[in-house]
Amino acid sequence: MEQTNSLEPPVVVAIYKIYFAFFSLSIKFPKMYRYSLAQTIEQHFHLCLQNIFEANCLPCPLREMPLIKANSHCELLKLLIRMTYELALINPTQYFHLSAQLQGIGKMLGGWIKFVRSGIKNN
Repeated sequence: MEQTNSLEPPVVVAIYKIYFAFFSLSIKFPKMYRYSLAQTIEQHFHLCLQNIFEANCLPCPLREMPLIKANSHCELLKLLIRMTYELALINPTQYFHLSAQLQGIGKMLGGWIKFVRSGIKNN
C-alpha cells in the first residue's frame, strides 16, 4: 500500500506513483536489461526526486537550478521509457500510461520553474 505525506509537493507524489509502477514492471525484465536499463531508469527517478527535495528546502530564488536538473532527469526518463517500449520490455498500454504520467510531471516542473522565475514571494 502506498502512503505519501500530505506535505510533499504534488510532483513528488506523482513521481512516486510512476516509479512504483515502473518498478513493478522492471522486475519482469530479462536479467540483461534489469541490471542495465532498468537500473539506469531507477537512478534517474532517484536523482529527479533528490533535486525536487533539494529545491523544496531552498529559499524561492535559489530553487531554479535544482528544478531544472529535475526536469532534465524527467526528460531523460521519457527517452529511456521509450527505449523499454521499443525493446518490447513493456507493452503499448504500459508505455502510453508511463509516458502520459511523465508528461504531467514535466508540466508540473515547468510550472514550478516559471513560478520561481516570476519572482513571486512564496516563502
